[in-house]
Amino acid sequence: MSRPPVLLLGDTGDAGFAALRTRHFAAAVPDAVVVDHREDVSARARALRPRAIVTAGNHGPTRAAMVALAALSGPPAPPPLDAGAARPESSPPLWLDVAGDPFAEAQAAAAYAENPAAVAAEAVSVWAAALARADAFSVVSAPGRHALLGALGVLGRLPLFRPGAEPIHVVPCAAEFPDPLAAPRPAGHGVLLLGGFNTWLDEGAMLAGLLLAMDEAPVQVTVAGGEIAGHHTLGFDRFRAGALASRHAGRFRFVGWAPHGELPTLAAAHHVTVMVDRPGPEPELGARTRVLYGLHLGLRVLATARSPIVAEAVAAGVVEALPEGAAAPAALAAALLAPRPAPPAPRRDAWLAGRSVAVTTAPLRAWAAEPTHAPAAPHSAALAAMSAERDALRAELAAVRASPTFRALDRANRVLRRK
Repeated sequence: MSRPPVLLLGDTGDAGFAALRTRHFAAAVPDAVVVDHREDVSARARALRPRAIVTAGNHGPTRAAMVALAALSGPPAPPPLDAGAARPESSPPLWLDVAGDPFAEAQAAAAYAENPAAVAAEAVSVWAAALARADAFSVVSAPGRHALLGALGVLGRLPLFRPGAEPIHVVPCAAEFPDPLAAPRPAGHGVLLLGGFNTWLDEGAMLAGLLLAMDEAPVQVTVAGGEIAGHHTLGFDRFRAGALASRHAGRFRFVGWAPHGELPTLAAAHHVTVMVDRPGPEPELGARTRVLYGLHLGLRVLATARSPIVAEAVAAGVVEALPEGAAAPAALAAALLAPRPAPPAPRRDAWLAGRSVAVTTAPLRAWAAEPTHAPAAPHSAALAAMSAERDALRAELAAVRASPTFRALDRANRVLRRK
């Protein structure tokens, strides 16, 4: 009889960190069945009866994992009073990918929100049950491990693990991409901006620095990426509006979210890429895939260095550091006005080779071969029950709102309000 597969919940799209992380995790677990977190994960989980569940990426896959576990385990029993709650035999072990701290991400998002408390409540509702239940964890850096240790302590789980045997594994973002490694680019003024304008990207400082450089040199900017639908659109909207209203509007080109297959051709006409983070804890705990990909594309990379992986790249001499905050625009402009070639191939290639899928995912490969349960938080069943009930109510509300009756009543209500 064949062995049950691993259910890998991630993002099967063609752009963004979660999609790349999903491809890397799938390569590490050859018998994984990859399911997009937006699919009917309950049905897929019941059909597969996996030996383990693995997530790749943060918010969506985490929610999907809890839905899948609920489908496989049935309604959670009342929580026992003793530590280390037992699970139903049918419940498979869960590897939870904490690829950037979810609460630091919520903090960055709350800065733009009309109701910051609602952002905080959403983060807690998604992550409390998952952190209380998961059997193993991956983080992208050592600081991420420290943050997770604190979260597990608050949930009452840390005392349940033998010191030194906590199931938290540092799995940095791998530097492997669908396209071949490109030759380093020569010095020049062509700037290619990659990826999403998320809540922790300082688009204002980037734009100010680019405009200062354009005053003195023939800097041209292409933006391949943009707004993140359903998450954050304001940052990109402000950057685009500011660029097109500026004195150098004709030097900006916006191509949108280009598929990975088109990016090497696009990069071949450029020389440098830029990333400026806002101050705050998210960069300290998150990954910076666009920095790795910029190096892979052969570009000179200018980036703020609060993120551990960027700091490592700066120390290795393959990325040039920029300051955060008020000093960023002038520093960015000065760097662009002193064009240099990308780092030489031997130095860059050696640094990227240490971040291959084979190297970074070794802990996941070992665990997926023999997945095991770990002691859950004493109140994990109660948290799981609350999470499952909340998701069920959300699904029911979405169905009601999609019904013809609701839509008709909503249109009538809008008409009456106008009158």
